[in-house]
Amino acid sequence: MKRSGTARRFGRWASVAAVLGGCVGWAAFDEKTVCANGGETAVAVKSAEFADLAKTANDGDLAAFPLATPGEKAGERRTFAVDGVEFAFRWAPPGRFLQGSPETEEGRDYYEYRREVELTRGFWVLETETTQEMWNVVFDENPSKFRGPKRPVDSVGLAEIAEFCSALSERVGATETEKTEESLKSENAEQENVLFALPTEAQWEYAARAGTTGPYPAATLEEIAWFGDENDGGTRDVATKKPNAWGLYDVCGNLWEWCADRYGDYPRDENGRGLPATDPTGATPEECPGNIRVDRGGCWDSEARECRPAYRGFYDADRKGPYVGFRFVCVPKCEERER
Repeated sequence: MKRSGTARRFGRWASVAAVLGGCVGWAAFDEKTVCANGGETAVAVKSAEFADLAKTANDGDLAAFPLATPGEKAGERRTFAVDGVEFAFRWAPPGRFLQGSPETEEGRDYYEYRREVELTRGFWVLETETTQEMWNVVFDENPSKFRGPKRPVDSVGLAEIAEFCSALSERVGATETEKTEESLKSENAEQENVLFALPTEAQWEYAARAGTTGPYPAATLEEIAWFGDENDGGTRDVATKKPNAWGLYDVCGNLWEWCADRYGDYPRDENGRGLPATDPTGATPEECPGNIRVDRGGCWDSEARECRPAYRGFYDADRKGPYVGFRFVCVPKCEERER
């Protein structure tokens, strides 16, 4: 998020619900297994046409898709490819972490109340920010200001991201083929069959920290982030700095990353301490009736303090600037609650 000068981020609300991370349905898909080696699974989806969706899913179909089952350890890598473009994911296991920052952290803002968060479901998270070549697997047009196939796609709002996640889910053939009467009545019925989704704010910070508790998920910010560019140089190719401990690149810097949550303060007790939370999904529409959504991680022109995993950015849901992009997650349907 560009913080200097006149760069305040407000605008109209896009009437598309944000896609939240959660359990999703799976169906059979037309695919070819490429490898299943050393804990890494890769699948290539046949090009030229969308995968054929089956009427029902069975255990064999479920096991065939790399992201259909939980990982065995944090940072485990699985991939699939569409039209020759690789989509690599890392496993974030269920767990607890401290969200926010201690009062002693340099650059801290008052609203980074520290609280214990439990995530009861593990999830697969895209190894890099969504690149322009990934975007072009789904859409012909590239909205990015800073062009390059390996650069992250920028200048996209939540409406376009929802379309992307839906279309990519259909492309790999891993969407629900039947809806229940209950699901059709849901507020987000159109999104319930989507395999891929924006992370919640808690999922994002949990994955970005990768078990660390300091200001940055590395010894120095320079090791992992493109930031502080005052010359309008823009984004860089993804994965050209070091990853965090779970193998995720550019969680700090390059582009701010959209989260699904509406922007609002963390709940606090009477003493101002953050309250513990389980699988939080952000402010409710009543608490945040406008169009502001959370984004995280800082970008190519951010100050170092804005690139901290605890720092909470915000952006209007349909604003499309060259400072914000996204990565997406997948929660396996068969992921069991672990203790």
